[in-house]
Amino acid sequence: MLATDLPPSLIRFFAFSFGAIWGSFFNVAIYRWPRELSVVSPASRCPGCGEPIPPWRNIPILSWLLLRGKAACCGMRISPRYVLVEVLGGVLCLAIAERLILGADPGASLGDVGIETLLYFAFAGGLLVATFVDLEFMEIPDEVSLPLAALGLATVMFRDLPGAENAALGAGGGFLLVQLVFVWSYERLTGRRGMGEGDAKLLMAIGAFLGWRGALFSLIAGAFQGVAVTLGSMLAGRPLGPPDAEETAEDDDAEPGEIAPSPTTEPGEPLEGEHEEDEEEPLKIPFGPFLALGALEFFFFGDLLIERYLALFQ
Repeated sequence: MLATDLPPSLIRFFAFSFGAIWGSFFNVAIYRWPRELSVVSPASRCPGCGEPIPPWRNIPILSWLLLRGKAACCGMRISPRYVLVEVLGGVLCLAIAERLILGADPGASLGDVGIETLLYFAFAGGLLVATFVDLEFMEIPDEVSLPLAALGLATVMFRDLPGAENAALGAGGGFLLVQLVFVWSYERLTGRRGMGEGDAKLLMAIGAFLGWRGALFSLIAGAFQGVAVTLGSMLAGRPLGPPDAEETAEDDDAEPGEIAPSPTTEPGEPLEGEHEEDEEEPLKIPFGPFLALGALEFFFFGDLLIERYLALFQ
């Protein structure tokens, strides 16, 4: 069967639905992997009361909208992140299908372009999970980066680009560039790390799928966009990254929203390790989301963006 044998509307509907369904799994991974929980069992449960969620209340996007963002069992507010991830999963799968299936050559086999679409959707889904975990926890799970890098290298023969040598160079070069320059060398010179090892592993996965040009583009474009967004968020008074632990920590015996005083200190007495003049903490920026954004930009618009950039010097 050829890619052109199916109606475009059917392909678009199936792609968005398929992506939204997997978006529901991405939400499970975003919540459980940083907490070192299994994504397989137990089945989906309410985060408020622990009640299992039946399938008819776990329909992507629709369930959250029909329940108005609240759990049906206990009325707990459900974060808009859940529906956002499901929508993004659908949009990403639709966009990849639009490019690889609907944009395929007239004689392209539906099976070939279908496999390539699934592989790149797995790649985009991993970037999505890495983005939201990094925004909340300032870390990128190895459960995302390492399997994604292995998948990119193992399936290079099923994709038109970047080719085996290019993928290997992108994966190895991307990892070493960040690990040697922005992790180890930067730490040796300044006493702190400029980027984390999770960023190095994520760039390795990006290189495995997009080659060395994609890895380099993601790093440079991610850096520029990260600086711009960080400056904007600081000017707006809403810095990136997870909330300060002091603002969110709660003792088990404290009332909700309150922090129990330390039993070993008197009121007004400085805590252990606390000085009258607090040392200013270095600004911490989750860089994973910007690497992921740069990777998606390269996948969808890389050739056009590079062409226009080079045209500026002609």
